Amino acid sequence: MFEYYRKRNIRFLEFIIPQKKKILFVDLHKADLNIINKLRKKYPTLKVINTKDVYGLRGKFDYVILYTSSSYVNNKKLFFRQLQKRCHPSTRIVMYQRSHIWQWIGCFIERLRSREKKELHNMSPTNNISADLISNGFEPTRIFRSTLLPFFAFGLGPIINAVATAIPFFDIFKIDRYIVARPMPELFRKTELPQSLTICITVRNERDNIEPIVKSLPIICKSQEILFVEGHSSDGTREEIERIARKYTRKHVRVIGQTGRGQGDAIHVGFKESDPRDVHYFYEAIEKGRFEFVEGSRFLYPIISIPMPFINKLGNIFFAKIFSLFFNTHISDVLGGIKAIRKRDYDTLYAQWGFLNLYDPFGDFELLYGSIRQGLKIGEIPMRYYARIYGKSKTRRIQHGFYLLRMLIKGFYIFRII
Repeated sequence: MFEYYRKRNIRFLEFIIPQKKKILFVDLHKADLNIINKLRKKYPTLKVINTKDVYGLRGKFDYVILYTSSSYVNNKKLFFRQLQKRCHPSTRIVMYQRSHIWQWIGCFIERLRSREKKELHNMSPTNNISADLISNGFEPTRIFRSTLLPFFAFGLGPIINAVATAIPFFDIFKIDRYIVARPMPELFRKTELPQSLTICITVRNERDNIEPIVKSLPIICKSQEILFVEGHSSDGTREEIERIARKYTRKHVRVIGQTGRGQGDAIHVGFKESDPRDVHYFYEAIEKGRFEFVEGSRFLYPIISIPMPFINKLGNIFFAKIFSLFFNTHISDVLGGIKAIRKRDYDTLYAQWGFLNLYDPFGDFELLYGSIRQGLKIGEIPMRYYARIYGKSKTRRIQHGFYLLRMLIKGFYIFRII
């Protein structure tokens, strides 16, 4: 009867937790053994413990699953303090809990069926759980809700859930909540946070823009490089980068060739190898742990009409508003030219590159959707936007507009109808 419901839970956990990660499963109260056994097959290194075993635990974990309500923990402060010791800066806490409305119904039925008088635990609303996590050193980064009807019901369950998940209004009635949280940056020593920087720039036929870019980029930290990903230029761009690398040795400039085509492929290659005046703010946001994936926004400073035509601005704002509505994450510019992410987080994202099963010509959505899937703390920083010094914009408004619409629909399907 509940096999369909179990499969939905397992499928969701498998979606947000990558393979080859070190995972701790904390059974807070009567976890479903069938779900645990299924997860063991997917994640052979899965370690399952109950609440009291946390206090004698050793080692660090990439993901910690807290299964069912934390109200079953007798001493939350001590419990979460012990969990902090088992985390590194990229660790994600995944707290699974049924909706407090459904929890009360389930507990009431369990109490009626049992001969013994059992305590009804306080099942908190999502806001209360988020506040509880924050007070104990963990910051919620994403909240997913799933499943309106937990039964297959001759095929009716999947249909109802598909319709309900597509409409945000039904979120408050959904049974399952997955709260993804990160350990707060102040829990870690400075040496555990990033101390080096690669500035990755994708270029094609941009010869006369290379030297102005390199000259204007500041030296932010001791271990820093400027990495150009050159995409089959025909105007001598690669030769110009090599010349600039010899001229500005202190900037540590290097270039790699792009094997594929398109900006998305260049980002994919360049990040793995890994506005000029604003770059140090991006580094500082990552280095201090304020954000884990940073988008540059062109719309937080005044924009003159020459570098960005009105129709481009209107299109960007439209997609940003729809994106923010669908994914409950405020983003004002989905195609900003500057992005920042920690190397460790990108390595995880790189291993899942292409999970959209849709060609992303820009690479922006692979980065953005991948960050949402990982539960990274996403933030925006204003960046300045200027007219080109050399060459013409490669944006094709109609064609790229359809690309954006398709990526938005695909992301909505993946994250809401899962």
